[in-house]
Parts: sequence; structure tokens; C-alpha cells
Amino acid sequence: MGPLVKSSPGKYKIVQITTACQAAKKRLMMLGVLVGDEIELIKPSPGPVIIEKGGTRIGLGQGMASCIIVNKITKETK
Repeated sequence: MGPLVKSSPGKYKIVQITTACQAAKKRLMMLGVLVGDEIELIKPSPGPVIIEKGGTRIGLGQGMASCIIVNKITKETK
């Protein structure tokens, strides 16, 4: 478990969004990125972090990606 910004490509489950900034939480909600969602990390840092959720790719800045805490999905955790 750790921040999305420090993760390697693969499938993850969002377990927490740690930002105290309400605007950032609202932006993530508008993008459809919510706690409990399963996502795939396509492109990690440096630069924009690209995730895929439900067939849609979403680009996130490093600041926003650092607020998303994820847990890697393995065959054992499914």
C-alpha cells in the first residue's frame, strides 16, 4: 500500500484519498476517481500519471496522484 505517484504500472484498488483540499477531492470525484475503485496505472511518474478506469484514460498531476493511496491487486487479493 502506498501513494499512486510512487507505484509501478499494474492494477490497483484505491483505498484512500488523503488530500485536505476540497477542490482536489471534487476534481477527482468529477473524473470518477473514488475510494474503492479498481484502476490500472498505465504511466507512472515522472511527468503526468496516466491511469485507466472503465476503458477511459485519465491524466493526473503528480500532486494529485500523491494524494491517492492504492493497494496493488494480485491474484491472491481478487
